[in-house]
Amino acid sequence: MSATTLESLDTKRHELQAAFLAFGSVSEQLSGAFDALRDQVAQLREELHEANAGKEHLAARLSALVEGLPGGVVVLDAQGVVVEANPAASQLLGQPLLGQPFTDVLARAAVGPAAAAEHTELRSGRFVNLSRRELGMGGEVVLLTDITESHLMQVFLTRQQRLLTMGELAAGLAHQIRTPLATALLYASQMTLPGRTLEDLNRCGERTVGSLKQLDRLVNDMLAFTHGGAAREVVSVSALLEQVAQWLRPALRRGVRLTIRTQAPNLTVRANAPSLVSAVLNLATNALQAARTDLDLELLARRVEGRAQIVVSDNGPGIPAHVRERIFEPFFTTRAHGNGIGLSIVKSVIEAHHGSVRLAASGPGATFVIDLPAEETA
Repeated sequence: MSATTLESLDTKRHELQAAFLAFGSVSEQLSGAFDALRDQVAQLREELHEANAGKEHLAARLSALVEGLPGGVVVLDAQGVVVEANPAASQLLGQPLLGQPFTDVLARAAVGPAAAAEHTELRSGRFVNLSRRELGMGGEVVLLTDITESHLMQVFLTRQQRLLTMGELAAGLAHQIRTPLATALLYASQMTLPGRTLEDLNRCGERTVGSLKQLDRLVNDMLAFTHGGAAREVVSVSALLEQVAQWLRPALRRGVRLTIRTQAPNLTVRANAPSLVSAVLNLATNALQAARTDLDLELLARRVEGRAQIVVSDNGPGIPAHVRERIFEPFFTTRAHGNGIGLSIVKSVIEAHHGSVRLAASGPGATFVIDLPAEETA
């Protein structure tokens, strides 16, 4: 074998040795990396196990909290079907729940329409408040709060308030009746005294009848205040104001100027015409009685945001600031011979027509605004 060949073999041997050494080094590195990776996988598995255990614990706590809530919780899917419900919901709504459309559940459990979200009455006699919230994943959660106790308390307070109001009305009516009744009794008793002439008897009879008529007006006013007048037919607001004007014109004294304006000629409302005319006439008459000098009195019909308004305004002395909050109270009056029922009747009549009345301005002058639902567009 030649020297050249031996030298070539020796070179290859050295190269193989170097390659084996490099391979060994890489193998050691790979082995170390594998061990490190195995340790990391083991650590990740441990952390994942701990995380899952924490999630399971959290889910268990959450489930226990939902189960123990005093209010009902119902979870619906995107189609409105009950997929979860806690025991409180089952007690309020009854079974079955799961797999049932929630609309069917409410129709079965509620008294009457149950679409409203507040004060839903159940067939069990309970009252619940329904609160809905959408879920991010689709569907929604419904919270049912038992408000039976608060509802019954509110009913009780309302009843007590009505009884109190009835007592105040009765006391005020008794006070108003006492004067004309005493007058009628006085003149009636004088008619039985000996020595009465025909002229005396006529005078006593006239005054007795006058007092009884005053009693009759007071009772009629109270009936109007109680009933308010029922809405019955579609009437023109312009025609109503013309009727008021017909009643007013004979009573106008010198220096009083009456103006009727209509900004919406076709404006109509569904109303009991006589009672509504009486309410507007009452406001206008108050203005006439309050003014001692020249007076500009205006009756205006207009449409505001789809509603009918009747405005009664004057340039008289107005209403003092300290009594403006009480002018619609029954039997409250600042006049020596007033009975305090007029504005209460106006308020009762307007509210019976699903409207409102307010004092918009006062001093100088007063402006009352009657707001009613319009029956049709102009």
